[in-house]
Amino acid sequence: MSRFTKLRNEISGFFAGKYNQMVILFGIEGLLFQFVMSLSGVSGFGTNLYATNLGATDSQIGMIQLVANLAAVVLLLPIGVLSDRMKNAKTMPVCLMLFMGAAYFFYGTVPVMGENRMVFFFIFLAMTAGVLVVYNAIWQAFFGDMTAISQRNRVYAFRNRFIFAISTVAPIVCGTILTAMPDSNGKLGVLRAFFYACGACNLLNALVLWHMPGGQRSTEAIANAPKLSVRQFADVLRELTHDKKFVLYFISIMFFYFGWHMDWSMWYIGQTQYVGLSEAHLSLFAALCAILQLATLGLFARLNEKKGVNFTFIFCALSLMCCPLTMLVAGTAPVAARPVVFLAMGSIVCIPQGATNLCLVQMLLNVIPERNRSLIVSLNMVFVTLSNAVMPFIGVQFYQLLGGDYRGFLAFNAVVFVLRVAAVVLFTSRYLRGRAQTA
Repeated sequence: MSRFTKLRNEISGFFAGKYNQMVILFGIEGLLFQFVMSLSGVSGFGTNLYATNLGATDSQIGMIQLVANLAAVVLLLPIGVLSDRMKNAKTMPVCLMLFMGAAYFFYGTVPVMGENRMVFFFIFLAMTAGVLVVYNAIWQAFFGDMTAISQRNRVYAFRNRFIFAISTVAPIVCGTILTAMPDSNGKLGVLRAFFYACGACNLLNALVLWHMPGGQRSTEAIANAPKLSVRQFADVLRELTHDKKFVLYFISIMFFYFGWHMDWSMWYIGQTQYVGLSEAHLSLFAALCAILQLATLGLFARLNEKKGVNFTFIFCALSLMCCPLTMLVAGTAPVAARPVVFLAMGSIVCIPQGATNLCLVQMLLNVIPERNRSLIVSLNMVFVTLSNAVMPFIGVQFYQLLGGDYRGFLAFNAVVFVLRVAAVVLFTSRYLRGRAQTA
């Protein structure tokens, strides 16, 4: 037997096992998905830069989160419920990937759409970045359907290695090429090429998802899936409003989200207009954050096990509290030093944010009842997404109310800093009360 034949047989044997197929295919899915998300998601590296080079105003930058997340709010519940009622768990994710694959080719063509190109930008933004939010939400249920409980941690960890690699490399490559372009037309050409690549990645990902083994649902599972009915929503809401533990958590976490989301668009405006970051700086910052967050995620995971998620979440709130402080420090430094100050301070400050979702999911599951859990999680996601839609736009309007200039930028970040200090105090006291009750 030749070496080539032996190697071919070994590879064939490896892929013959369902678990090995699942690991590899989820790794490829994660790589393709993260390439698209990193460059063109709601907060993707290229999204704000695309709008800026199309000629967007500060208000239109603020509307990016609004339009994309409102589209997600409208679609999230019906698509989630419809997905749960399909015979195969793969059907809805595949359909979403095919839809986005086509939409990204239109999204990349926006610069040639004449005077109304900003209108078309927002239309196709909703059909791409907005639908990505929906896909990311239903992926969790899809992942649960496709993998056994004993395999999930290993499969998810393997997928995350691919996500880490592409979320580090993609922004650096894109940012380096953009920096070399002398004008907006050149930068738009580069971004268009990357968005066409995003469309191709989504179409390829649809093929990857469809070839995953399994996914068939039983008739009983489909019959027990939640229905999209006003009566069921009313029953769930009535139950939750009488649950003191959930109500206190919900009020606290929405205050946290409001303060978090308020500066999402202003973060980009501050980086580019007042701190002076170039495309290369932005890509380097994204890569530094990805590397440091992945390197420390295990530390926060162990802290969760030792001290509990409510304790770890205090560090997440502290991290967000320090973000406007970073803007204030970098924004008041000598002009030539501002990018260096921001990159050094910001990359360290953002380290605990890698554990935010790790804590938030468990905190939510700890306060919701077993009954209608899937529907409650979806409803919670609707409120979070709605906050992510509205608060960045409100943040930009507030900045403009403060003058829309350097002084307004400093005043805005000072206000956000105070809000986030309040969030740290709130969650610290919440942790201390919980510890006192269990003592």
